[in-house]
Amino acid sequence: MKRLVKYTLLPVLLLPIAVAGCSDDTVEDVHYVPQTEIGRRVLGAESVARIYTDTTFIVAQGVTETDIHIQKMDSRPVHLFIIDVDLNNPHVRFGVSMPYDTDVTKDFTRQTLSGMAQYADRPYHRVVAMTNADFWDVSTGDVRGPIHHNGAILKESFIFNPRVEQQALSFIAVTKDNRMVIADSVKYRDMRYNLRDVTGAGVICVRDGEIDGYSHKGIDPRTCIGYSDDGHVYMLVADGRVEFYSYGLTYPEMGAIMKSLGCRWAANLDGGGSTQLLIRHPIADIFQIRNRPNDGDERAVVNGWMVTVDEP
Repeated sequence: MKRLVKYTLLPVLLLPIAVAGCSDDTVEDVHYVPQTEIGRRVLGAESVARIYTDTTFIVAQGVTETDIHIQKMDSRPVHLFIIDVDLNNPHVRFGVSMPYDTDVTKDFTRQTLSGMAQYADRPYHRVVAMTNADFWDVSTGDVRGPIHHNGAILKESFIFNPRVEQQALSFIAVTKDNRMVIADSVKYRDMRYNLRDVTGAGVICVRDGEIDGYSHKGIDPRTCIGYSDDGHVYMLVADGRVEFYSYGLTYPEMGAIMKSLGCRWAANLDGGGSTQLLIRHPIADIFQIRNRPNDGDERAVVNGWMVTVDEP
């Protein structure tokens, strides 16, 4: 509330004396109004209290990026980066990226997203967006889930470890007829020969249109991929572990955001220092990491999900 203040002159100090009572004028807590369609949807998520800023720009034909600074219901801020991929556009393709663009079937190596992009980029296969993908065992290098790369089956097993119970639970795939699939790991073997591109994944945070009730309470940097019934894929990256800038998300919080985007299914991928989003910058024509990786720089990863367009 605005206060009326009088000042009484004393020999040494000016002392403010508040007049009893307040005016009828009040200062309202006016919330920012989202300027983008994605921002308006995210504001409707049950885990989001308000949005501070949101911007959208076109990365390439059929591909947009929206950056959103939110406040969660627990009052903590989070920075989100969301890629909207329109698979109805015949010039857009969504698939798995591999280190050095190779199809090895053992001794899997790691590479940064920008390195993968440079190896995979070529005329009519222009890389425009990428996120990191599956988990791996840091001590052995074993990739937790199956891998299909452009129709080639490189690995067809899950490595589950109860000490990391959030990993090797599900898979994300594109079928040979270009449909998205997210499903529990037990369904992989019956479906595997109809899948063109596959990586393993973790907790399914949106299951058949509903937020998953997974009880893990961790708040971390997150990478998530989901899809809607109208042919759109959403790649979400949330920065985390940086006080006052971005704290990260729990699985239910992330599920609420993915549901607000219209996702029927969405699954968590490797997070923490692996959480990264890369685009081909539409003006500078360079590969650029858009978020703030928790390691302070790019982390080499075992595979990724990549958006390409058939431009020269």
